[in-house]
Amino acid sequence: MDHRGERIFGLDLMRAVAIALVVLVHATDLLAAHWPGPSWAGRIDGVDLFFVLSGYLVGGILLRFAEDHGRPWHIRLLDFWQRRWLRTLPNYYLFLLVNLLLAWTHVSQGIVNVNTLAYLVFLQNFHVPLDLFYWESWSLAVEEWSYLLLPVLVFAAIRVFRSEVRTAFLSAALVMIAVPAALRLGMAPGVRTLDARDLYVRWMVPTRLDTIGFGVLAAWCHRFLAGAWARMRLPALLAGGAGLWAATAFQQEAHLYYLTTWSFTCGGAAIALFLPVLSAWRSSAGWTGPVAFISRISYALYLVHLPLRYLFLRLVEGRSTAGTVLLYGTYLALCILAAAA
Repeated sequence: MDHRGERIFGLDLMRAVAIALVVLVHATDLLAAHWPGPSWAGRIDGVDLFFVLSGYLVGGILLRFAEDHGRPWHIRLLDFWQRRWLRTLPNYYLFLLVNLLLAWTHVSQGIVNVNTLAYLVFLQNFHVPLDLFYWESWSLAVEEWSYLLLPVLVFAAIRVFRSEVRTAFLSAALVMIAVPAALRLGMAPGVRTLDARDLYVRWMVPTRLDTIGFGVLAAWCHRFLAGAWARMRLPALLAGGAGLWAATAFQQEAHLYYLTTWSFTCGGAAIALFLPVLSAWRSSAGWTGPVAFISRISYALYLVHLPLRYLFLRLVEGRSTAGTVLLYGTYLALCILAAAA
């Protein structure tokens, strides 16, 4: 769906691929006894696809709000936040409760203590990693903080610095890209392992906002450089493919400095370069309906797939190959049904 509410097959496909990658990677242990899973599955991070797409779509919506001069700026700002939070917070808090119960009853290996309160206001990975339970919520916190900070940056530039919408929006996007990149450069010397890189860099709000920022920058380019956006579809696609390879090809600990710093920049920029093609891909015969369905339920599917996985992990031990495959198929079907519900 684009920022005007029209469904775009290419964007639906991007979201559907993102959630498929996330579920595939997180559920490989359900098949681990008989099939270790593809080595490539974890290289392209489905969450990064979500981040860039979110920045592009939300950026387009915010541009429309910022250019709506018929209402006071604070009304537009509150309206933007209201719409974002009504779409995301109810399910977030529902699954916060679900994951809390799973950790409390030891179905999942979570920890419940007073720091759990941080999850109520998305502080679980804002300045220190709590790593208690509801682990997938790290990406939701990054998203929610971007919803809060991006419009503040845009409207502050408009109100305080008297910038035009075009300049204010570009400035906000560049700040979102530059600050996390600079923070990662400063933190990289202290990161000694891939696990530490994930815990202190990859899953933290201040160091990951730039992936969303590249999507915001893409929304700006689409709005204000529309001619170049259309002309450069093929070159952007090729450059995006090369950049995504560069971001994902070096996964070994020997490349830890790169993986902690510039791989995130390359990955976010590369994914954004796919958007000129994907945003123009309106339909695909035979696939439009199923892809749009998976796209529509992707947020709920992201929330439901890990709680169900904890339950299915208890059932998979000791099963035959056929029984394991059947159980895995049942798991995927229940994930889709629960997400649709």
